[in-house]
Amino acid sequence: MPTFATDIDLLHWEPAIMSDAAGVAQTLLSGTGSLSNTTFTLDAGSLTDAHVTTVYAITLGDPINGSFPIISVNSDTELTLSVLYDDLYADQDNAQPNSSISGDAVSFAIRTFWPQRQSVTDQLLAAAGVDAADISQIINAPMLRRPCVLGILQMIYNALAASATDPANFLARADLYERLFQRALRATIVEIDTNRDGIADVKRPLGVVQLRRT
Repeated sequence: MPTFATDIDLLHWEPAIMSDAAGVAQTLLSGTGSLSNTTFTLDAGSLTDAHVTTVYAITLGDPINGSFPIISVNSDTELTLSVLYDDLYADQDNAQPNSSISGDAVSFAIRTFWPQRQSVTDQLLAAAGVDAADISQIINAPMLRRPCVLGILQMIYNALAASATDPANFLARADLYERLFQRALRATIVEIDTNRDGIADVKRPLGVVQLRRT
């Protein structure tokens, strides 16, 4: 089932989240490779077998040090990446690669916060009164991207706080994103097409949702 936000969306709020929260993310693939402009080639491993797609980001080590959206998966061992876009949320269908950095024997990791993305998406669906199987009935799904991102970040920082010896900074971030999440919910009205004719039959405010910890 699709989620209302991708891992790339998180980078616009927390550019280092893929590295800083690696301990609560799932690693799909890691190793070394070479970067030439916007093309990254793996030394070993398979992007296809790891189910890597354009909803993910790749994190590169020295000398590049950063996380970058994956624009396309060109083969089992080659992908095209980009720096972040000028817009807060990029149009993935029309995204253009934008990078001019290169390096050999660069360490990389492709991680995902898919469980958190799925959990927040499920909770937003429940708040909207829509079954997961009927997610396509929501005709203004892009409006749910912002609250979904904020809810995911809240969950990530709560998880980091739970495993930290000094959780104060993580708890402060979690509290910030919880407040932003609740504010985004109050501003969001879900438009639902119950008879699938392309016209909204129901408009439902999300109100207040409390996230569950996972």
